[in-house]
Amino acid sequence: MSEAFRKALNHIQEQKKKGVEDVVIQEKLPEFRDGAFVVNRYIPSNPPMLGMATKDLKLDINKETLRLVEKFAKRRGLTMKVSGDDVFLVNKDGEQVAWIKRDTYAAADPELFQDIGKVFYRISPDLLSELELMDGWQAAVARLLADRRLLDKLLVAIFFLISPFLWVALALFLTPSLAFPREFLIGAGVVGLALTAYLVRLYLRENFPKG
Repeated sequence: MSEAFRKALNHIQEQKKKGVEDVVIQEKLPEFRDGAFVVNRYIPSNPPMLGMATKDLKLDINKETLRLVEKFAKRRGLTMKVSGDDVFLVNKDGEQVAWIKRDTYAAADPELFQDIGKVFYRISPDLLSELELMDGWQAAVARLLADRRLLDKLLVAIFFLISPFLWVALALFLTPSLAFPREFLIGAGVVGLALTAYLVRLYLRENFPKG
């Protein structure tokens, strides 16, 4: 999560608990920084969005930009809507989760906030953001190789498949036994599957914490 986004979100939540109205929060919102990223805008929509507006932000809203924004949106299960010079990304529930303008942008979650900033406004771009809008199978392969989180999850899937607990569980399910009743084997198999699922869940919790 963007540290600036997190701090701004915490600040807004604290203000709302105190009963401060949205218009006052908007007017008095401090500036939160995380490297090149800045959060200095609050849009009390549903869901609420946090944004960045600085003199360094520049994005020409033209046909090519709209084509790229639409591609960016589709890869995240979103749709694009345009109203004048305002570009919105909308989720499957019809909620606006991002707002893109020439010198301002905002998003409802920190990952989308960072992705938009890196891809379209060139804020601290990395290899993955450089490849985001490229076409062709070579670019697709490069995106997969550059996505560490995807590679890590692939390793988890491989670990699940080669886990001894999994194979023991399958053996207990499939192999008849004269020494143990069928119910015992099924129960032991369930325990083996549960141990495998627990180890995978533990790994994901340690390496992919929420928020």
